[in-house]
Amino acid sequence: MSGETAILAIRNEDAHLGNCLRHLVRNGLSIAIIDNGSTDRSREIYLSKEFSSSIVEVLFEPFDGNFSLEGQLKLKMQIADRLGGDWIVHVDADEMMHTYRDGETIVEGLRRLGSNGWNAVNFDEFVFVPLESDYRADVEEFPELLYYYFFQPAFPRLMRAWRPGNGLSMLGNAGHVLSGSKLKLAPETFALRHYIFRDQAHAFVKYATRTYPESERRRGWHQNRVAQAELAFRFPRASRLKRLQSPQDRQFDKSEPWRVHYWESARATGD
Repeated sequence: MSGETAILAIRNEDAHLGNCLRHLVRNGLSIAIIDNGSTDRSREIYLSKEFSSSIVEVLFEPFDGNFSLEGQLKLKMQIADRLGGDWIVHVDADEMMHTYRDGETIVEGLRRLGSNGWNAVNFDEFVFVPLESDYRADVEEFPELLYYYFFQPAFPRLMRAWRPGNGLSMLGNAGHVLSGSKLKLAPETFALRHYIFRDQAHAFVKYATRTYPESERRRGWHQNRVAQAELAFRFPRASRLKRLQSPQDRQFDKSEPWRVHYWESARATGD
């Protein structure tokens, strides 16, 4: 198979899925889906007429009660190895990616970097907080959220795109950083918008209701998600955050990067 393919692992993501898939299709990507036992409208969305022609594979994986990140990453690597192609993009349903060049699609950006010999791309993570309005499903472009913080506890942070056939793997480090002796990380980064919570009520329950395999917790994964007090997820004040001029703006402020998420930091929440 040739071309560029995005791989998503989902479970009950109907609130985010349409926006994410629409964005991927608009950017020229084919899509592979791992459905981890969704019981909402997710399957109806990705099999709809709007997206079905862009879906190249759907893999159904039973849900065992835990959010198994390692299991998802292994399945993504299996699909990536099977599909091959020019580029693989690892993306979650509550994320949208783009280059910093106005009008350039993800595929155009990847091909440009690939033509210069690079085989992996790091993404800058911008976490959006729904302060002035809630996250809305089924928008045409980007959700109309403006307040964000630049999350970068380390660099590189998120190597989310790579060229298959070079022995690269994302199975280590919770899928954040690729490994392999042939890694050639592009000096140019792309942007990743993370719409982590839909509204304040969602922030209070999202991680409180999620369980993780003990084997992953022993490896240090998910530590900023578990055993957090509910009130820690109260949104920070707007004065603590950066703000885009418009949802379509690609000029992000990367000064003052956050090393921890807002619910981990008293400084960030203003408490």
